[in-house]
Amino acid sequence: MAQAKQGKKQARQDKKAEQAKAAEQKAAEKLEKSAKDKQRAQELKKAVRAKADRAVEATKATAKSAAKRAKDFEAEARRAQEEYQAAKATAKAVLKAEDTELAPEEAKKLVEQVAAQIVAAEEASVDAAIPETGITDFLRLKPGAPVDLAAIDTRATPGIENRAQVEAQLPALAARLGELQERLYAAAAGGDSKRRVLLVLQGMDTSGKGGTVRHVVGLLDPNGTRIKAFKAPTAEELEHDFLWRIRNNAPDAGQIGIFDRSQYEDVLVAKVRKLALPMHIGRRYNSINRFEKSLVDDGAVVVKCFLHISPEEQRERLLARLEDPNKHWKYNPHDVDDRLLWPDFQEAYRIALERCGTEPAPWHVIPADRKWYRNYAVLRLLIEALESIDPQYPPGDFDLAEQRARVLAS
Repeated sequence: MAQAKQGKKQARQDKKAEQAKAAEQKAAEKLEKSAKDKQRAQELKKAVRAKADRAVEATKATAKSAAKRAKDFEAEARRAQEEYQAAKATAKAVLKAEDTELAPEEAKKLVEQVAAQIVAAEEASVDAAIPETGITDFLRLKPGAPVDLAAIDTRATPGIENRAQVEAQLPALAARLGELQERLYAAAAGGDSKRRVLLVLQGMDTSGKGGTVRHVVGLLDPNGTRIKAFKAPTAEELEHDFLWRIRNNAPDAGQIGIFDRSQYEDVLVAKVRKLALPMHIGRRYNSINRFEKSLVDDGAVVVKCFLHISPEEQRERLLARLEDPNKHWKYNPHDVDDRLLWPDFQEAYRIALERCGTEPAPWHVIPADRKWYRNYAVLRLLIEALESIDPQYPPGDFDLAEQRARVLAS
């Protein structure tokens, strides 16, 4: 019986020990959970603070961009107001003259004043001639010189003052481009010319590569134009070296070729996304330089344009695509992924502009926040490239008098 009591006592002690152990374990788990909750709270707080900081920076950038646009608008509005006041003063003088008999001297002065304003208005509205000063020197990067993209204003308009000047020049520019393209094509088709032009368009997403093709290349004759938009390499293209697909799409003699993206994707995306080893990227810069020099040696003029936009402008363009159902097809969620890597892409572009800016094929940086300027600059560069070739119509290989007589007799 004493033994039974001892057993019960031991059982109670064991149970209490188990309960104490369970309580201790539960307290430890509670303490661990509390520590994890505290850590998660700290991480959440840190993430919220980082998000708030980014929001503040984005707001500051947006405000800065808006202030800059407001300043530009204010300047344009001031010019318009001055023109309006001048026209109003002239109209008032004319109305006064209708009611007042003027002396001959006053009448003559008023007529001259009105005539001068009419002439000025007509000069502002008629098609302007192409400026004698080229635009290339404003946009061309000096080969071998360091590049600081942050120092280049993406809303600048080098070589032109305002949009009105551009619109006044467009008819003359379109006619000049058409003439030069026809001469380039004719020189190859009717002669032995190997001359051609390759226009390379590079830039961050929404910088306007496609828009430039539509607005500028739309002025060209399709018969002498070759356009290629490069996407991610196909399975077949991946079986060859990275320049294989580029060579296959280079323009023939007499053509103007346009690359929407180009060989530079393989040193930009590949570098940022780490799709190739650094030593392979380094070799590609040299391969690109040799390839472009071979094109130039074979009669091509290579015009490379980096369409330079700000992150604030890119945000506005992405939002515009989301807000307009008709532009949803243009929106790609991957564009935001690249946007998050903006500093990395800017650095990759800087290196490419420095390493592949050569005398045979220099780079041009086009401020692209203003679409009208972007289109104008690329159009002018294309015209100046063709003018450097100065293609000529080939002479006929027949007797002119004889053929004229045949036509008349037919």
